[in-house]
Amino acid sequence: MTSPFALPAALNPPMIGREAVVDALYRCVMAFDTNDTALFNSSFMPDGVFEVNRRAMEGLPKIHATGLALIFSVDTTHLMSNVRVHMRTGTRKDGVAQENEASLTATGLSQHFAGGKGMEPGQNNLLGGSLYRGELTRDMDGLWKFRHLQIKSTWVQGDYSVVGGPLNETEQ
Repeated sequence: MTSPFALPAALNPPMIGREAVVDALYRCVMAFDTNDTALFNSSFMPDGVFEVNRRAMEGLPKIHATGLALIFSVDTTHLMSNVRVHMRTGTRKDGVAQENEASLTATGLSQHFAGGKGMEPGQNNLLGGSLYRGELTRDMDGLWKFRHLQIKSTWVQGDYSVVGGPLNETEQ
C-alpha cells in the first residue's frame, strides 16, 4: 500500500553521492512508519538480508512475512541521526570508475504502540534506541538499496508486549 505521507522512491531531481545512499535508510524507515510496502521494497535488494538483534530474514518474501508483518502491525515512529556513509568505487564494464557500493551506520530512536492505539491516551508503548549498519549497492534503477541491514537494539523502555515480547539476541 502506498501512503499519502511517502514521496516517490525516485525523487526529482535525482540525488547523488552520500545523500542518495542515506535516502535508502530514510525510505526504509518511512516505509515502517507508513506501512508502505512499495517504498520499503525500493530500499532493499530482492535477495537482501534484514537482521534485527541477530535474527536474520533473507529475501523480500521472508522479510515481508516476518519483519514487515510485525512492524506494520504496530503504530511506529522512527527517527534517524548520526548517519555516516563510506563510499566505495568500482569499475563499470566500460572502464569508468563509479561509486556503486557503500556502507552506512546510524543511530535510531523508535516508538511503538499497538496498532491503531497510538493516538489513544494512556496506551502502553515501547521506546527503543538502536544502532544501524548497512551494506548497500546502487541498483540498475539508479536507487541505492540495502544488501544487508543490521539493527541492534541498545536499550528499550516500556512494554515489550506492544511488539509481541522481548526482541533480544538469544531468541530464535
